Amino acid sequence: MPKVDGIHHVTAFCDEPQVNYDFFTNVLGLRFVKRTVRFDVPEKIYHLYYGDEMGTPGTIITYFPMTNMPMEDGMVGKGMMRSVGLTIPEGSIGYWQDRFDDHGVEYTMDERFAETAIQFEDPDGLPYELVTGESDIEPWTEGSDVPAEHAIRGMHDVTIHSSDPAGTMDVLEVMGWDRIGEATHPQAGDRVRYKAPEGAPCGDLVDVLIRPNAPDGVMGVGTFLHVAFRVKNNWEQDEVSDALRENGYWTTSRKDRDYFQSRYITEPGGAVFEYATMDRGFDYDQDPDAFGEEMRVPDWLDVDVERIEEILPPLETN
Repeated sequence: MPKVDGIHHVTAFCDEPQVNYDFFTNVLGLRFVKRTVRFDVPEKIYHLYYGDEMGTPGTIITYFPMTNMPMEDGMVGKGMMRSVGLTIPEGSIGYWQDRFDDHGVEYTMDERFAETAIQFEDPDGLPYELVTGESDIEPWTEGSDVPAEHAIRGMHDVTIHSSDPAGTMDVLEVMGWDRIGEATHPQAGDRVRYKAPEGAPCGDLVDVLIRPNAPDGVMGVGTFLHVAFRVKNNWEQDEVSDALRENGYWTTSRKDRDYFQSRYITEPGGAVFEYATMDRGFDYDQDPDAFGEEMRVPDWLDVDVERIEEILPPLETN
């Protein structure tokens, strides 16, 4: 089977797009890569993308702000994706503690797998971590006051709070990922870590959180919708889909997301896994120098962009 060698992006639900934008750009220092819409309800929901300079797979965090399509607050819990780790260099912990103090961001500290993690939440309560680690991603600092030596370098890992840990781990193993370690905790649950085959510049770890007595998660604002994994192109995506189906996991048909093509499964532990291609990219419809400056929609989506911009909440960008 072709290599599924890392994470492509993660997608979540938030409320106010301006609050979301301000946090990810002005506090975390990520680049605003793309402003588009959710294609099935374009007059209701933005689709906002953050990442590095080019929107490299493995750096991308996307959000659906639900302001114009009210959605109840969710609850992060068992049976869904729990958190995202973002890579920071060794020696950057003190900088980020001071920065979070300055911006009023509450945080806690954790140590596991010989790494230090700063645990915090976005404005809608979604769990994130800044994790010390290695990455081949060059930080984006233009327009940000985060120094390059401390800036975020793409994703480190995602954590799946599985309701069926054995099933989740089986899917990861079908994908070719290797079990590389376990971290136990007297209260917070145990973690089993999986690593992708070599090839991705970042985002090549998945932690399966095992905490059977925890409450089930409830999808809504403040929860993750899915984690997407990297595949090279449609052909390799089909090969991955075939391998998953041969092992009893049903994948969807291909969905056109304009900047990539996607297939999905709901893995046995309850999380949604996407398999997204890397053969197009975010410079497909916009010069990188202009990323995020104006709304972009696919040519095949027959909508009045100016009217949509009048309907959707205002979004002021730097």
